[in-house]
Amino acid sequence: MVQKIPSTMTQSGLPPQFLVGFETYRDPTTPTKRIVVSPGSCRSQLNDADLILTNGIMKRLDQTWAAGSGNGGLDQGALTANVWYHCFVIMNTTTGIVDVLFSGSVTNPLLPAGFTIYRRVWSVRTDASSNIMPYTQTGDWCAWGSLSTEYTGNLGASSTVVAMRVPIGMKIETQFLILTSGAGGGEIGLMDPDSGDPNSGRFYTVMNKQASISAAYRGLVFTDVNGRTVGWADANITASIQTIGYRDPRGKL
Repeated sequence: MVQKIPSTMTQSGLPPQFLVGFETYRDPTTPTKRIVVSPGSCRSQLNDADLILTNGIMKRLDQTWAAGSGNGGLDQGALTANVWYHCFVIMNTTTGIVDVLFSGSVTNPLLPAGFTIYRRVWSVRTDASSNIMPYTQTGDWCAWGSLSTEYTGNLGASSTVVAMRVPIGMKIETQFLILTSGAGGGEIGLMDPDSGDPNSGRFYTVMNKQASISAAYRGLVFTDVNGRTVGWADANITASIQTIGYRDPRGKL
């Protein structure tokens, strides 16, 4: 017997959350202000269309958006210091044109007229001089061009909130480095703030430092949606916590 499949059970286009390509890098000519996005294909953020960029495109973050490669890429305002800018692939449903837009909003970019389909594919950050910070993207992974020190001081037997240099608005798997020194010894670590009370268990532990010996540990930890982790030690241990890089799921499962 042949059974007809209801139309509500069929899927047209790419699977939900699908994304391939769209890797980014700083333009070699003007790396502090311009980003190049490689070709790629993905399902839109609202799962209502496919977005296919057949050729790479370069956008200028120091200029307001204009269609096409080599033109402005910012949805509104001016490029600002110490801000995350989120990269969206966008499509004009009337013309079918696919372009790239950057926005300070991780969820609600100000779309140009005629563009209604979009998907966030990456994020970049500016420094104190409003320049795009050096980074290397490999798939979903970002490696910073230089380490960022997020905390320096004594971690004691109480939780300490540590903000990592990662995009906010989503949970991020962060690669970190802990450097320790001084006479203190004992357990020390970072944990996902959404995992519970660090004082109630040992799941946060990443290193057991011996007294009077400097040590270092490199590992992974999830942040909360505000880019924060929790540091803890069961004794006063002088520590420096740094962000090496992170994994951005880019809307995929």
